[in-house]
Amino acid sequence: MLTPDDILKRASRKYRDILRAWLAGAEFAPIEYPVGALSNNLTERRHQIEVLRDKSSEVVGSGYALLWDTVNTQALGKQTIPRRVLISTLDDYLELLRRRTEFSNFVADVHKIRKKFPSLEGWMQSRPQDVIEHQGKWDDLLLVCDYFVKHPRPHVYIRELPIPVHTKFIESNQRILRDLFDVLLPETVINQNEQDFNSRFGLRDKPSLVRIRLLEEQLEWQYGMRVDDLSLPVDQLAHLLAEHIKPRRILIVENLTNFLSLPKTPNGIGIFGGGFAVHLLRDVQWLNHCDVVYWGDIDAHGFEILSDLRGLFPHVRSLMMDRETLETYAKYVVQGVAHNRLDRFSQLTETEMLVVQDVVEHNWRLEQEHISQDYVHIRLRQLLSNG
Repeated sequence: MLTPDDILKRASRKYRDILRAWLAGAEFAPIEYPVGALSNNLTERRHQIEVLRDKSSEVVGSGYALLWDTVNTQALGKQTIPRRVLISTLDDYLELLRRRTEFSNFVADVHKIRKKFPSLEGWMQSRPQDVIEHQGKWDDLLLVCDYFVKHPRPHVYIRELPIPVHTKFIESNQRILRDLFDVLLPETVINQNEQDFNSRFGLRDKPSLVRIRLLEEQLEWQYGMRVDDLSLPVDQLAHLLAEHIKPRRILIVENLTNFLSLPKTPNGIGIFGGGFAVHLLRDVQWLNHCDVVYWGDIDAHGFEILSDLRGLFPHVRSLMMDRETLETYAKYVVQGVAHNRLDRFSQLTETEMLVVQDVVEHNWRLEQEHISQDYVHIRLRQLLSNG
């Protein structure tokens, strides 16, 4: 049979539907549950009924009521027993769930939202729990929404927004703000291809930095600046290369230690790839005028990066990602991450594809750090002399 805990659990499952019905203006529909079979043992039966009655509105004044029935049983004789549980009003329902205060706050927040942005009605119908989850925040959330509706794609940092809310408030409530913006803002001002909040809604973000080394100390002999290791935003890097350094050779290296130990190279710079930087280089158009060399690990990921980079700059050459290097350092080959998408290597040469097919088939990985510095110097000189 039902216990008070069972009744509470079943009623709680209807909470979202109750919220939606209230939003739609519907009257509360009474809820009934059958009590179920009682024990045939008289003592146990009395205890079951007492527990159920003690939590009912007959005793506590609100919540569920019991609908009684008188029956004759062969074993126990004439008995008055509860047959059904009834929650007849919204007040009783909220008291049972102990959510009267929460619901009152929900009603107040809904009125605020409706008054400011009636177009959010459909969103509230589909996400009533989100209204409740953000109780206490709606004044500030609506302030932020109002600003973006009036000033879409502001192109400033979050902390620069002239809204009387704390910067951290916007940063910590991006999920709900994104949902609201997607409803309130015209599609033309939303970058639908971006999942990042700042990029999606036209806010500036801290720039991604690309680290470079000047392999001929170009800033020192041009400007007297003893600087050869820099981390710059992409647009500043593009300007520095095109307007000042104008290198002829670019060495892109994935491993930090190997990047730091790149030998001096006439009119050259090194770029630290770090597994992601190559995807930031599409706007560094000076690379179209350089001899670009990429050196990554001999594994599926390394060849993916090479293929992606060559998709941006078709003239990119690979360094020490060949069978000679693989065989020379075969004792350092370990198991890599499983990979089965050969379509990710569409920009590789035939020679590179022969290597990557073996790498993928056997799940090989040879990390750059195992290659000796002498070997690096020899192969690098060979490559550059043929460039």
